[in-house]
Amino acid sequence: MNHAVSLPSIERPWLKYYQKTDIDAPIPDSTVYEFLVENNHDHPSDTAILYLDAAITYGELFQRIDQCARALLALGVARDDIVTVALPSIPEAVVAFYAINRIGAIANMTHPLANAEDTCRYLNETNCRVLLMFAGNLAVASQVIENTNVEAIVVAGAPPKSDESLKTLKTWEDFILQGSTTHLPPPARSSNDFALISHTSGTTGTQKGVVCTNLNLQAEIFQGLAGIDYQRQECLLATLPPFINYSLVSTILRHLSHGLKVALIPHYQPEKFVEYVQRYHVNHILTIPTYWNAILHIPHIERADLSQLKFLASGGEHMDIKTEKKVNSLLKRCGAKGGLIKGTGMTEMTCATTYSLPWRNPPGSVGSPLVKTNCKIVDTNTGEELTYGQEGEVCFSGPTLMAGYYNNPEATQQVIHTDADGTRWLHTGDLGFLDEDGILFITGRMKRLILTRDDNGMVTKISPYRIEQVIMALPEVEDCCVVGVADEQHIAHLKAFVQPIGGDASQRCQATSDLIIKNGAQKLQSLKDSILQTCRQHLPAYMMPQEVVLLAQLPKTERGKTDYRALEQMAKQANG
Repeated sequence: MNHAVSLPSIERPWLKYYQKTDIDAPIPDSTVYEFLVENNHDHPSDTAILYLDAAITYGELFQRIDQCARALLALGVARDDIVTVALPSIPEAVVAFYAINRIGAIANMTHPLANAEDTCRYLNETNCRVLLMFAGNLAVASQVIENTNVEAIVVAGAPPKSDESLKTLKTWEDFILQGSTTHLPPPARSSNDFALISHTSGTTGTQKGVVCTNLNLQAEIFQGLAGIDYQRQECLLATLPPFINYSLVSTILRHLSHGLKVALIPHYQPEKFVEYVQRYHVNHILTIPTYWNAILHIPHIERADLSQLKFLASGGEHMDIKTEKKVNSLLKRCGAKGGLIKGTGMTEMTCATTYSLPWRNPPGSVGSPLVKTNCKIVDTNTGEELTYGQEGEVCFSGPTLMAGYYNNPEATQQVIHTDADGTRWLHTGDLGFLDEDGILFITGRMKRLILTRDDNGMVTKISPYRIEQVIMALPEVEDCCVVGVADEQHIAHLKAFVQPIGGDASQRCQATSDLIIKNGAQKLQSLKDSILQTCRQHLPAYMMPQEVVLLAQLPKTERGKTDYRALEQMAKQANG
């Protein structure tokens, strides 16, 4: 390597955006529970959680955490045991996580409505003995519980019906009562203890348990508010369920740790955005592009007063420039004090790795690395670090980098590489580049690289991102995803799945014929022709889609991202 070349990971130009105090400040050396108490014990009357018509103070939250911790001890939960939490955004979910952390156990956060297969896998891969779950999924749990080692099931959300197949079933109230006389020792203090297992398909496509320590969580909590103007007792709206780190760590734990109010929404409905904001006097929102896009379609939203909105973040998936501009324009017209802050992140890095602020938010970017996070771009073939402006694989290191995948060292070694200096780097599988100001631009996904052939027979590896951006620029298009259908030589024919403006969620994944009644066949054909003509004008021949399929709405994963694997499967089935 030519060492005279400027290397972003060494120069770290993004540090110019941070105060020296943030750069030099150490990550709190404590558990997440201890940090919550340390920052809020002098304010027991302040509101911690808003839920439906109830308000829970910090003093009440501490009391509930202690009660839950005693109840867990009464069930025999010990330090380093794993407790599965499958709850929606309700107070019991927050209480359970902190109680598990308080006694030095590990919270295995899973989807509250997981199917039988996933529920069984979540429980068995962690050898879990205690399950705290949502009453609404009790029927699913009853199908598989005898095939697990679970000894106690605690149900929250609604009184469960009698179920003879679940002998160990307890209501939340009975669970708490059972631990009322149990001795509660002081918190088990270690920042290096495992604290959280969350689940992701990650960079390799198969679902795995990501293990995060207290230090990982504390680093995410600390970094996320560096440079952000927030005040104690401002209100944050939690729109996503807590099995997602973006919701649990970056939204709920971070803001409770700093004395804000967190409004929990057990079943978020995007069309009620204005109602939520005004009901809870919301100042801050961290959510996904799908939910931000949804506010553009709320009738008469321009009449709403959104002047109390202050810090608004979009993450979890890329937001196209067109939608970003529309949302920002709407927010400005409604009086919001700030536009969207964008970022990127991965569960393997606990959550966020970059975010933008108004003074570092060029179009198409995802901002700059967090203050304690390092970033480099490496050549996808050699692994050598590249300089500014050169595209390669995006890699991150820092105190939020996971301990590893649970009981899966092989998968861990595939994505975490240690350099000659002993630094552990996460290879994200994302393609991108850093500019000279330390701003990151994501340009595609290595796993989505597609082999195509031009008219001269030359095989080329492409990212569908560029095609999607060209199609998304059309005003009639709301969303787009391009996939490849490989032939026997593994050369792909490109198929563009497109959601027109005004797609109906109730018609999810329905094809062109189902849209004809609403839009008319001629109008839909005209849109297809316009898409293909635009692609011919702006793309080389080897990036031209062979087919355009119109859907009422693109399929989404449980985390709100476009499910390109589902579209690949649809494309394969259509091709026989």
